[in-house]
Amino acid sequence: MRSNRLLHIISLLILAVLLGACRGQPSDKPPIQLQQNMYWQQKYKAFEPNDFFDDRRAMLLPVEGTIPRGHLRGDIQRYEGIHEDGSFVNRIPIPVDRALLERGQQMYNITCTPCHGLDGFGNGIVIGRGYVPPPSFHEERILDMPDGEIYSAIYNGANSMPSFRRLVKRADDRWAIVAYIRALQVSQSATEEDLTIIGMDPASIGSSAGNEMASN
Repeated sequence: MRSNRLLHIISLLILAVLLGACRGQPSDKPPIQLQQNMYWQQKYKAFEPNDFFDDRRAMLLPVEGTIPRGHLRGDIQRYEGIHEDGSFVNRIPIPVDRALLERGQQMYNITCTPCHGLDGFGNGIVIGRGYVPPPSFHEERILDMPDGEIYSAIYNGANSMPSFRRLVKRADDRWAIVAYIRALQVSQSATEEDLTIIGMDPASIGSSAGNEMASN
């Protein structure tokens, strides 16, 4: 009986010593890896030198012309607004619906109104402060433009207008702006029949416009 008690005490002491060794003291020895997997794989970490290459850099730049997955721009009609021969596409190459027009209005108001104005007549807030007035979207020349030419002005810039491809990064957003510009153009020549088709009352529009003019 006494020997069993002594054995229990010794066991508790050994357990206490073992538990005391698990307090996280620093050790120069590598940890024991029971399951190696790829823990010791041969690799280079960031900014680690690599003598295999002449510049001794392990972090190499991608090969020139590398395109990230999902960023291929092979469809030049969609991404540049031109055909293979360099001519402009006549019509917007993506489906035009209400959602696209609403997105176009949002992007137009953000990026285009400072120069072109809310109505597209080129009377934005920055005109008269040293900026060259842009042409009105309602000029016959622009009314007759292919959609791709307007897209190209956004993508490449035109005359004194710089390229906006870095501000409007998505091609579909650029086409959305083109669609909204076309909507602005149509709005200047809309008939009462056109308004009725889309569910608007021409009489209420006329009365509201008259009230606004009276208040001014």
